[in-house]
Amino acid sequence: MISIKSINKTYKIGDKSLQVLNNVSLEIQRGELVSIVGKSGSGKSTLLNMIGMLDNYDSGEYWFDGNLINQVSETDAAHYRNKYIGFVFQTFHLIGTKTAVENVALPLMYKGIGKKERIEMSEKMLERVGLGDRIHHLPNELSGGQKQRVAIARALVTNADLILADEPTGALDSKTSKEIMDLLIEINNEGKTVLIVTHENDVANKCRRKIEIADGVIINNE
Repeated sequence: MISIKSINKTYKIGDKSLQVLNNVSLEIQRGELVSIVGKSGSGKSTLLNMIGMLDNYDSGEYWFDGNLINQVSETDAAHYRNKYIGFVFQTFHLIGTKTAVENVALPLMYKGIGKKERIEMSEKMLERVGLGDRIHHLPNELSGGQKQRVAIARALVTNADLILADEPTGALDSKTSKEIMDLLIEINNEGKTVLIVTHENDVANKCRRKIEIADGVIINNE
């Protein structure tokens, strides 16, 4: 599903350059549950953003489902993201003025699905993640774990093939973290490819494969 070959990425900071990915190569097969671990500044989130087509790379090759992704336009990148990829972020990225069901429905609106159908689809997905009784609540009326479940429902509602989760348990207590991780494992067991960036060993150890990155270099790929 994902093939990355000798990828390099450098950011310009004033008159200096910071190489955040250094000759990175990896393969991720469809249906895998993979963690990417590393210290802050190691390059793990940059790698995830590149896989999610939120950021470009300088050199190398990135193949997604047999398609070479290289300097794609924002329109094309948005098409890929909306059709194939669901995102889950540490800070949830929910719109505070919209209810849970309205937040989940947003990707469906971008796909041109009518309001009635997208609300019905979003309600079913919220029920799927255990929030059937919270569909009309605003984000400030939800706990951290409930907000993350809304974010996961939003990532799943378009039937995306790939779920990218950036520190999905980083803002949660240990009990809620376990519940969210159990939900991501359940989603993976249903056939979705799930890629999780984390600094938490207990989260990484629940994944079926662990990729470790340090200073932009992959140092372990179990």
